[in-house]
Amino acid sequence: MAASDPSPAARGQVGLEMFAAAFSDTPTAQLSLESASGLDSQPGAGGFGVVDEVGERDGTNSPALYCKLRALTGNLQSPSLTTSVGIIFFQISTLKCTNTLSVIWAEQQYEKERSKRSVLRDSALDLFNDPMWNQQWYLQDTRMTATLPKLDLHVIPVWQKGITGKGVVITVLDDGLEWNHTDIYANYDPEASYDFNDNDHDPFPRYDPTNENKHGTRCAGEIAMQANNHKCGVGVAYNSKVGGIRMLDGIVTDAIEASSIGFNPGHVDIYSASWGPNDDGKTVEGPGRLAQKAFEYGVKQGRQGKGSIFVWASGNGGRQGDNCDCDGYTDSIYTISISSASQQGLSPWYAEKCSSTLATSYSSGDYTDQRITSADLHNDCTETHTGTSASAPLAAGIFALALEANPNLTWRDMQHLVVWTSEYDPLANNPGWKKNGAGLMVNSRFGFGLLNAKALVDLADPSTWSSVPEKKECVVKDNDFEPRALKANGEVIIEIPTRACEGQENAIKSLEHVQFEATIEYSRRGDLHVTLTSAAGTSTVLLAERERDTSPNGFKNWDFMSVHTWGENPIGTWTLRITDMSGRMQNEGRIVNWKLILHGTSSQPEHMKEPRVYTSYNTVQNDRRGVEKEQPTQEGPNENAQASQSPSGSRVGGRRDELAEGAPSEAMLRLLQSAFSKNSPSKQSPKKPPSVKPNIPYENFYEALERLNKPSQLKDSEDSLYNDYVDGFYNTKPYKHRDDRLLQALVDLLREEN
Repeated sequence: MAASDPSPAARGQVGLEMFAAAFSDTPTAQLSLESASGLDSQPGAGGFGVVDEVGERDGTNSPALYCKLRALTGNLQSPSLTTSVGIIFFQISTLKCTNTLSVIWAEQQYEKERSKRSVLRDSALDLFNDPMWNQQWYLQDTRMTATLPKLDLHVIPVWQKGITGKGVVITVLDDGLEWNHTDIYANYDPEASYDFNDNDHDPFPRYDPTNENKHGTRCAGEIAMQANNHKCGVGVAYNSKVGGIRMLDGIVTDAIEASSIGFNPGHVDIYSASWGPNDDGKTVEGPGRLAQKAFEYGVKQGRQGKGSIFVWASGNGGRQGDNCDCDGYTDSIYTISISSASQQGLSPWYAEKCSSTLATSYSSGDYTDQRITSADLHNDCTETHTGTSASAPLAAGIFALALEANPNLTWRDMQHLVVWTSEYDPLANNPGWKKNGAGLMVNSRFGFGLLNAKALVDLADPSTWSSVPEKKECVVKDNDFEPRALKANGEVIIEIPTRACEGQENAIKSLEHVQFEATIEYSRRGDLHVTLTSAAGTSTVLLAERERDTSPNGFKNWDFMSVHTWGENPIGTWTLRITDMSGRMQNEGRIVNWKLILHGTSSQPEHMKEPRVYTSYNTVQNDRRGVEKEQPTQEGPNENAQASQSPSGSRVGGRRDELAEGAPSEAMLRLLQSAFSKNSPSKQSPKKPPSVKPNIPYENFYEALERLNKPSQLKDSEDSLYNDYVDGFYNTKPYKHRDDRLLQALVDLLREEN
């Protein structure tokens, strides 16, 4: 195809047929010349154009240049329509590209997939086509280097095994479920659903102008959003079946709770609940008689005798100084109580401390942290689900993965798996970590740590997992105990020696839950502090002071439950301390009676016969290549590390100028004005913001925001502005969702005008 002295037009025709064949699957294609320096074309003649010179080819006797050209093909029936674009490389003589006389070869160039061979993969963004998948930071490890903290629940490796929740049924006990939502409908299970508010089989939520009843749909979406359907995000167990129990949108009674907790236990595997008594720092309440019986029936008869799995949000009363040991639902031995960690791996400001929390999953943190993605009302999506409300469904989804892997797991197997595989390392920068007598790291903020889906599912492998021994219960009490008086700045110490029913059928050698049941009469309940020290020396706070709890009612046969001594041998002397260090000299009362209830097994579970080894969570990467192994985590957590994360941190301060660039929304101003001016919001349904902005000075806007965000404001007097505001904001219903309602309101209202 050489020519001695071709004209530019002739050069435009060189190799026309060859290029047409190279760039098209049909013989009817033609080439249209793209203009380039030194190259001309006649209209419609077709051809190719020089784009640039690639450079010399070394290692040859006659160094050659490579020219890079672009050719366009079009259909003859519509020559103006470009149907293919290709890049052609020519090996030519030592002449410049624009003077080339001969073509040696031409080849169609195709896109090739190449990955950088760094330690960590770039991202998991290409796994799903769901538009909000890339916002689900808690499900995908998006670190750029192995030195950064791991910020996910290690779910992707479980999916890569083909475990996605198939065959597992979860029901969400809440305010309803928008079951016809595009991202939920394919996984909806009507047999796991009921409406106890209206007494029918349709759990569809009641719509109102404020979308108050979005909570259940959001929780269900976290668990079972469909994958790869171009809608919202991806559920943790995206092939599981999900139902909804509508029971919060109306009057809640013991009978309604019991009916919900005990709904269809032969069909439902997991019950997820993100609600409870008021998280106001002064309520003490637990399941009624009927609800308690429903729990007991569920663990004995549910799942054909293997036991229902009850997952509970631990509570959002941290801002109010609440303690989830005063919540009998999270304090139950039958529930798996789940707390929250922020995107920064810190304890959020709403989280409560208690000895009954078993583990933690991610949720919202301060105002600048990312939140949780899910389905929302009106077939919509959200990336602003918050609080321990969002943590519990993530845990329920992980447990569904475990049940698919091993359907024979019992309710106690699941609790053991959680204890043995949850991760201390990603949350190690928080204070309060301790090693119990069985060598397990535990914390009153996080339980045994962050859930690790892969580790939990791997341990649950039916080919290796041995179900835990039969549960035993041993009651220790002093029949000769006389009531002991307690006053301000005083202390009552009770020594409790026990052989843990040794020699009896119910002997216990390996602990699970421990309950301290007591009746305590006291003039100001919130000033009491209760600590239990095990025979192995593990000290656990069963009750911390609650500044807002001024009740004179004390505790009547209340069960304070702890998981902190899990795996220990209980034989020896336990020590109970009840103190009042408030300095309120008028305080007085007495400890009327008590008993210590030990739950556990007569022999050590198989998986606990070797001590647990903790390794850095950062070594586990959501990539089949993995990352280089690191050394085991050092013992001795830093107790002086940064405490609970506050939304008033430097990141919020750093965003003030950014926020100030635009006027705050009317609704946000109205909400904050209520807080600043001590006018509590009405207990009626909120109305749309007025058309005229409230008269609040802009300099007060940020002062009010700081007032709402700083936990230090809780240290004010009982009649402080903040406490009044909290009462008005939270106490509109006897039972509350456990999303971060204040943050949710701020986020939603701030976006109202966008």
